[in-house]
Amino acid sequence: MLFALDLLIFVTVAVTIYLLARSPGDSVIRRRALNLRQSAGRLGRLEEKELELPFRQRVLEPALRRLAQQILKGTPAALRERLKNRLAQAGRPMDVSLFLSYEFLIGLTLFLLYFLLSLDHRPSQPVSFSGRLLGATVLALTGSLLPEIWLLRLVNARKKAMERSLPDVLDLLTVSVEAGLGFDGAVQKVSEKFTGPVGEEFAAFLKEVRFGLARSEALRHMTRRIDHPDVRIFVASVIQADQLGVSLAKVLRVQADQLRFRRKQRAEEKAMQIPIKLLFPLTIFIFPTIFIVLLGPVLIQYLGMFKK
Repeated sequence: MLFALDLLIFVTVAVTIYLLARSPGDSVIRRRALNLRQSAGRLGRLEEKELELPFRQRVLEPALRRLAQQILKGTPAALRERLKNRLAQAGRPMDVSLFLSYEFLIGLTLFLLYFLLSLDHRPSQPVSFSGRLLGATVLALTGSLLPEIWLLRLVNARKKAMERSLPDVLDLLTVSVEAGLGFDGAVQKVSEKFTGPVGEEFAAFLKEVRFGLARSEALRHMTRRIDHPDVRIFVASVIQADQLGVSLAKVLRVQADQLRFRRKQRAEEKAMQIPIKLLFPLTIFIFPTIFIVLLGPVLIQYLGMFKK
């Protein structure tokens, strides 16, 4: 009897401990603890990945972007809009705030560099503080124009690439439309076949159309991004054909022929400019060498005769 009572008490205590261990509250605590451990593991992995990044991406770029936001707040709206359009024409290599921060940092670096180098305690001709300040300011303003020059070169390179590729683009558009594709489908073919500025701009046009923008408005946006006479004529022709119901294939064929003719004219114009461009190096480098080769022996002979 005592044995049975002891056995009953043991079983009761064991079941009670088991039920307490399996209680919902404890399982919730365990799940939360597991989630915390997993979150800590993910955070640790993220920190490890962040530490693997270069110093430029971890420290310099975030600091530069914070500085850029502060500079952007003090920039006039007209200047921001002009820079935004110019960066769009260059293919958006960076945003406006980052570009302004580069200009500011280059100007500030040149200002401090000139000002510190001009501090000489024993100069032969002492320069006043206002003179050093003026020189540093002029150098800083000149240096801040370097990003503008770099951006202008990008814009011109992009325009030239677009100018070279546009006749081939119109040929592909014409063939695609004549084969039965719609204009958007033909543009999709262009964005797939062509790389560089042409493919990027037509892909951006398709993205705007898919987002709900009207085709004519998306084409006008592309015109503002490229800002080239050939593109403006092409866009105006497509919009007019769409509004008047004219055959788009015929319009594209005519535009392709005109673009090829204009490209041929530009090539002939550049070929006619080659003699004028060669005149300066010929005069400075080639002609003096030829004169030395031709007249050098004669001059040596005359000098020998006078010595006798």
